[in-house]
Amino acid sequence: MIDERMEEQAALHVLGALTPAESAEFSRTLAANPELQRYVARLGAAAAAVAGNVPRRTPPPQLRARILAQVAPPKVVSLPQRRFRPSFWLPWSLAAGLAVLCIVLNVQEAQLRLTILGQSRRISDLQQLADSLSSTTNDLQRAVLALQQNNRLANLKIAMLNSLLTEAPRTVAVSLWDESRQEGVFVAANLKTLPPDRDYQLWVLDNGTTPVDAGVFHVNENGGSRVEFKTKQPIKVAGRFAVTEEVKGGVVSPTIKNMVLASN
Repeated sequence: MIDERMEEQAALHVLGALTPAESAEFSRTLAANPELQRYVARLGAAAAAVAGNVPRRTPPPQLRARILAQVAPPKVVSLPQRRFRPSFWLPWSLAAGLAVLCIVLNVQEAQLRLTILGQSRRISDLQQLADSLSSTTNDLQRAVLALQQNNRLANLKIAMLNSLLTEAPRTVAVSLWDESRQEGVFVAANLKTLPPDRDYQLWVLDNGTTPVDAGVFHVNENGGSRVEFKTKQPIKVAGRFAVTEEVKGGVVSPTIKNMVLASN
């Protein structure tokens, strides 16, 4: 990280305004700091670009005569009181100062832009997650309402399934299981779309240990799914639920390494 003092030293280095001791110390620091090297390169490029736009000024005619008079032997003349015309150097000084100011402002603007962009992306992700959870909640509310109308809540087990994939932390699902009817409702959000030769497969862990096939399912273009399912054999106690990614049509026993969702 380049601090404010180092930025000032870099600007003076580009302008050739460091003392010999300061220049030597800065050169040692520059050789060991790649970030500082890139910063100095940008300063130099900007200073050269700005300075190149300054119009050339032709030295006054009497300047050449004064120089020749000072070096021509054996005549000795007094040095003029003003050694240079301020107007000759003023554009270059202004150009260099403007270059440094532009670079500092550009760096600060870039940092601010990155900060705003990161915050905008974070807000967008949170909004998408909120929309997905809202949709999942609406599906669950409809399922629970249907169960209430049929007086089936007494035998209902509700389980939340969480993502087991680090690249898909926003994937969530809920399973509702009616033990008396041996059937359930499964709702998922933010699952990735699978290729044509792959299916998601739902499993009910009888007594929490024995996986029982509950069928395969697919997701829509938004990664959502809502299915009513029955197991391939009776379930005594629906301890847990899980989802695996399998070959098309499903498998007899789950592929543990391909598990994407599981309940606690």
